[in-house]
Amino acid sequence: MFLPVFGFVILFSISITFGSPIETESTTNVVSLNIQNANNGQAIPSTMHGVILETNINRGDDGGLYAELIYNRAFQENGRSLDGWLTFGEGSIALSNNQSLSSALPVQMKFTLNQTSTTPSGFKNGGFYGINVQRQNYRASFFYRPSTNAHVEGGKLTIGLSDVDGSKIYGASTIDVSNAPVNVWSNFSATISVFDAAQSTQNVFFVAFPPNSKGDFEFNLISCFPPTFKNRENGVRVDIAQAFADLKPGFVRLPGGNDLEGPTIPERFIWNNTIGPLQNRPGRRGTWVGYNTEGLGIIELLTFLEDIGATPVLAVYAGYSLDGKAVPQDQLQPYIDEVINEIDFITAPADANRMGALRKHLGRSEPFVVKYVEIGNEDFFATSTYSYRWPAFYNALSQRYPNITFIATTTSSIASPPAVDDHDYQPPQFFIDNFRRYERIPRPKPKVLVGEFSTINDRDSNSLPYPTLAAAVAESIYRIGFERNSDVIIGGCYAPVLQNVQATQWTPNLIPFNASLVVKTTSYLAQRMFGANLGNIILNSTATNSTMAHESVQEGGEGDGKLGNLYFTASKRTDNNTLIVKLVSVDLNDTLVNIQIQDSTATSEGVMYILAGGPGVDPSKLSNTIDNPTAVSIITKLIWATGGKFSITVPSWSVVVVNLPL
Repeated sequence: MFLPVFGFVILFSISITFGSPIETESTTNVVSLNIQNANNGQAIPSTMHGVILETNINRGDDGGLYAELIYNRAFQENGRSLDGWLTFGEGSIALSNNQSLSSALPVQMKFTLNQTSTTPSGFKNGGFYGINVQRQNYRASFFYRPSTNAHVEGGKLTIGLSDVDGSKIYGASTIDVSNAPVNVWSNFSATISVFDAAQSTQNVFFVAFPPNSKGDFEFNLISCFPPTFKNRENGVRVDIAQAFADLKPGFVRLPGGNDLEGPTIPERFIWNNTIGPLQNRPGRRGTWVGYNTEGLGIIELLTFLEDIGATPVLAVYAGYSLDGKAVPQDQLQPYIDEVINEIDFITAPADANRMGALRKHLGRSEPFVVKYVEIGNEDFFATSTYSYRWPAFYNALSQRYPNITFIATTTSSIASPPAVDDHDYQPPQFFIDNFRRYERIPRPKPKVLVGEFSTINDRDSNSLPYPTLAAAVAESIYRIGFERNSDVIIGGCYAPVLQNVQATQWTPNLIPFNASLVVKTTSYLAQRMFGANLGNIILNSTATNSTMAHESVQEGGEGDGKLGNLYFTASKRTDNNTLIVKLVSVDLNDTLVNIQIQDSTATSEGVMYILAGGPGVDPSKLSNTIDNPTAVSIITKLIWATGGKFSITVPSWSVVVVNLPL
C-alpha cells in the first residue's frame, strides 16, 4: 500500500430460503455451462485467498485486534505524554523518569496527593475511543511504586470500570498494596467482574485511592484485558479475531506493509523488540498513527495465525525505510543477520539452536511453520537499491532455508526471483478488465503473490469510505482469475483489512470496527464466500449461449472463464467429492445458467450462496457501514441436481458460489 508522502458445507449465520429445483423465472440472459468432472487437474493451493495483517494502520492492532483496553498504558503516545489520562477527586498527575520501570519504558505517571485526601481520588482512562463493558471478567494489572512517607488508607486501592463520570460502577476490585516496598516497583493484578453490561461505550477504567491517603505514587504499564480469542494471555479481541477466522484465510501476510519498513531505519519493525515481558518491549513510533506498543508481538501474531488455521507469509525488513533512505551495500550484513535470527527464532528446533532455545524460554517450545518469506515491501519505490539488497538477502537466506519460498517485491531491477508480490489499488473497472491478466504472465515462474489489492475509487475516481457491492463484484472477478491461474498464483489478499473508524488513515478496508461493533463489508462477504468454498483442483468448464457451441470455445476466448458479463470457474474438493462453482455477473439483467456436469449422473442437494443488492439497486452505492452494517448480506438457497444437471439464476451485479456433492 502506498503511504500518502486474509467440513464440506460451510454454514453462515444467516437465514436459509428454499428455491425450486429448476429456476424458471424470466431473465434476459440464458447461458449453458458445461463442467468436466475429473479427479485430477490443476492444483489450487490452500493459500489462494488470504489477508494482510499490517500493524498500526487505522489503529488495527493497538486499539483494534490487540485486546488491550487501555490507551497509552505506558505513556509513550505523542512523544511521551499523559494523553488519555484524567484525574478525579483530589490529586494531580505528572510524568516522571526517576528510576524508571525499565529501559524500554523510561517514563511513568506520578499521582500526587499533596494533602490528606477527603474524598475518593485517582485517575481514569477512556480507552481507545471508548470501552465496551460487558457481563464478563476483566483482568487488570499495573506496576506500582510508592514514595517515602506515602500512605494509602487501609492499604487498598480500588480498580474498576464505570461510566465517564463515575455515577455507575459496572465492576470493581480491591488490590492490597500495603506490603509494597517503598521506592521499589511491584506488579499487581486483579479480576474485575462485571454483572451489568453498559449501554454505551463511553466508559472508563479507574484506579481510586480511599480518603485519608497522601503522598506520591508512581504507576506504569497500566493494563486491562477482556476475555481473549482462545483465551490466550496477552491475546486478541474476540469479535475481530472471529471475523478473521470466519474468512478461513489461506494465509496472512504480516507484519506489513509500510509498518515493516517504519518511518526511518531505526524505527523499522525489529522483531526482538516485540518478544518477552511487556515491560521490556520499547515499541516505536507508528508508521501511520500514534505509537506501536508492540504488545502484539511476533509470537502473539503467529499464535493467532495458528488459531485461525492460516499460513504465515512473513515479511522481513530489507534495508529500506519510508524516509527514502536505504542501508548502503557494504553495511547490509547486520540486517541480514537480524533476519536470520528472526527466522531461526520462529522456525528452529528449541534443542538445536540458540534462537529456538530463546523461543522455548519465552514459553513456546514448538517451532512455527513458515513456508513463505517476503524480502522487503514495495521496493518498486527503491529499485536502484533493491538491485543490491535483494541478492544480498536472498542469497544468504535461500541457502540457509532451502524449503522456504522467498518473495520479491518487484522484478524491475533484479533477476527472476522465485516469486513476486503484486499490489493493485484501482477502480472497479481495472479488476474487470484485468480478469485475464495472469493468463498472460510467463510460466513456470516467478510465481505471484497478490499481496495487496482492493477497489479504492468508484467509477468517477471518488474515494470510497467503505467497500461497495460493485467493488466486491469487481474484486471477485479478479479472484476468479487467481483461481483459474493457480499454477502460478500463490494467493491474493485484500488490503488494508482492519480499520478503527475513529482513527482512520486509509479507506476502504475489509473489516471496519469501533469499540463494540465489527462490520462485515461487502468485500469481506465476497471473500468469505470464496475462502470458505475452496476446491483443490480446477475443473475444465465452458459457457455458451444460443449462438455458439461448447466445441467452439477456445482457450482464452469467449466462453472460457467469461461469457459476456458473466465470469466463472469450477473446481472440486476431491476429499469429499464436492463441486464448487463460482460465478460473478456485472450484467444489468439476471442470467439463467443451465449447468451440465459431464461424466456425472449426480442427483443431490447442494447450497447456493448469493451476494446481491436486489432489483433496481445501484451496486456502486450499496455498502455495509458502521451505521448500517447489514445493508447487504449473503443469501443461502438450497439447490437440487438431477442426472448431473441443475439450473440457477445469477442476479445482476452479484457474486454466487455453488457447493454441490457429486
